[in-house]
Amino acid sequence: MKDRAAVLLLIQELENDLGYIGDSAELLGRAKLRVEVSLWADELDLLVLGGCLHSLYNALEAYFLRVAKFFENNVDQQAWHRDLLDRMTLEIPEIRPALLTDGALVERIDEIRRFRHLFRNLYKTRLQAPKLRIVYDAATGLEEDFLPMHRVFTAWLAEVARSL
Repeated sequence: MKDRAAVLLLIQELENDLGYIGDSAELLGRAKLRVEVSLWADELDLLVLGGCLHSLYNALEAYFLRVAKFFENNVDQQAWHRDLLDRMTLEIPEIRPALLTDGALVERIDEIRRFRHLFRNLYKTRLQAPKLRIVYDAATGLEEDFLPMHRVFTAWLAEVARSL
């Protein structure tokens, strides 16, 4: 285990990451309003919504990566995006509790992860509004649903810091 200062720093970094998640969720909501005005038909609005979904996933992944690097000290390079998400569902005895404890939430995050891969590699194709709606629906309320798990995890970290 690292020292008290390192644990307290991790708590603050996770709080900052949560802020980025919140900012991304807020932008996503604003992008959805634009898409609804254009009746899900304007390609530019769809790209903006896709970019906001991409940013939201990146903010979540940065949070998860910070936890993994702090406790497990490595992340496999092969298929690491899915592996990282899976790792956040694991309790590692004598190391850390699971961060993500809601299977339905994990599936929603995974939906956004898969979209992020598609969005990053968008080439000679257009975003399809019906498919984008599925991803948007998965992302709706994600910040609020993740918040209790964040609070439990950071409370556990605070307890660890007190014991060091």
